[in-house]
Amino acid sequence: MLVPLAALVLGMPVAVSAHEGHKENKSDAEMAQMESHDAAGEHDVQKEASHVTNGDGPQEAVAEQPTPEQALAAAIAENRATSAGDFLGRLHPIAAHFPIALLLMAALAELLLILRPSLALETTVRFLVAGGAGGAVIAALLGWFAAGWRLSDKSQTLGLHRWNGTAIAGFALVATGLAFRSHNRTGLRFALAVLAIALVAQGYLGGEMVFGLNHLGIR
Repeated sequence: MLVPLAALVLGMPVAVSAHEGHKENKSDAEMAQMESHDAAGEHDVQKEASHVTNGDGPQEAVAEQPTPEQALAAAIAENRATSAGDFLGRLHPIAAHFPIALLLMAALAELLLILRPSLALETTVRFLVAGGAGGAVIAALLGWFAAGWRLSDKSQTLGLHRWNGTAIAGFALVATGLAFRSHNRTGLRFALAVLAIALVAQGYLGGEMVFGLNHLGIR
């Protein structure tokens, strides 16, 4: 039980720092510097604990090391929401998954409809697009709470994520209108293709913000 708790505690400071860095409008370089400092601090703590365990350090240092339960309680207390806006911003990662899934499934259903018109998936596409658009608007709004209400960001990654997400919400609403009002599906198919590409890019940008730049190791 102690090992999972300790792993959770060690993983929390970076996430908290990243969230605070975005709220403080730090650049990508400043974020990377902050995360490297956090990692260096954790390494120093682990190194000191290792010396104590091996008998290389003073015995009184043992009392200074918090137990996993104490560290977990401290991390939870430090990460408490400070306002209603802060709490709403923390809901963004939860809300973001639903529009991604619904809109990508809408694009897939429309592709199947192109290949097999006899499947009669028009109603399914309308349902998926409408649900995805509603979810995208909510996720985008919560994202603004999470990142702060400003029009420009020092972090290029955050700026791209912010405005790409906002554009996805708006474009999804347009796609919903096309799905319900247009008998010509060309416009809808174009909108869904654009949304699919934008959603993949948005997921990548979100990963860059959470796990660090070049998190896929492809650059």
